[in-house]
Amino acid sequence: MNLRSRGMKGAASDAPKKAYGARSHGATATPRPPRKRNQAKHEGGSGWIYGSHACLAALANPRRTIHELLLTESAANRLNLPTGGAVPQIVEPQHIDRKLPKGVVHQGIALKAAPLEWPDLETIADAAPEDGLLLVLDQISDPHNVGAMLRLASAFGVSAVVMQTRKAPPLSGALAKVAVGCMETVPVCLETNIANTLQNLQRIGWQVTGLAGETDLNISQVFTPGTKQVIVMGAEGPGLRERVRKTCDTLARIPMRSSPIAGEAESLNVATAAGIALYEARRG
Repeated sequence: MNLRSRGMKGAASDAPKKAYGARSHGATATPRPPRKRNQAKHEGGSGWIYGSHACLAALANPRRTIHELLLTESAANRLNLPTGGAVPQIVEPQHIDRKLPKGVVHQGIALKAAPLEWPDLETIADAAPEDGLLLVLDQISDPHNVGAMLRLASAFGVSAVVMQTRKAPPLSGALAKVAVGCMETVPVCLETNIANTLQNLQRIGWQVTGLAGETDLNISQVFTPGTKQVIVMGAEGPGLRERVRKTCDTLARIPMRSSPIAGEAESLNVATAAGIALYEARRG
């Protein structure tokens, strides 16, 4: 099925459909020629990656190209590196410190890698199983939250994590460390327009559920076994943007027993909420 055909949700059936044309590029982006349908197009993970779990996963990933690998002598003695890969440079801890943001805990290992490239969302959606799951992040830019949700996506068998191009955090560094290696195995798709992407998924049979605290429908009542589900998470505070909210088939809430008074939980961290939603989707 083709994810690329467009048209506004609810438009008349005889209205002409626009072709899914070239993507728009930001002012600082370099335009790229169109790629073929099955060609990888979404990149992630370029730059410095640090920490034992994240680096070992990147080194074990045959799809990664490693440009530079730095190890302290202590880390070299402690870690079992994959054979046949990048040749490490043994350096002092201060040498790694100078390569990375101030104050990060690198555990004596850091590497610089080329970006990962994933198949586009159309290809992933077409290949997903009948109980497929997609996790869409609407302007969530905190790398710690995104890294935690990549870990959740791996745990619950999510086919891809989808983010907006201009709001996605760098897919390296802190995000890779929090994801403890899951960035190497969970596809990340960067889309120009989240609402349009959701509409395209709906047209090929995906059910879209957005998390919103103001609805009365509980998350446990939403999911139907054996159906393809999209879960949409909004940023902490503002939540889902208006057009994204209106595009969802269903809005659901996570019931909480806390009271709306000072000293009690007003809301959940977005990664925690995503974990509950993914559990409910799989439990259903």
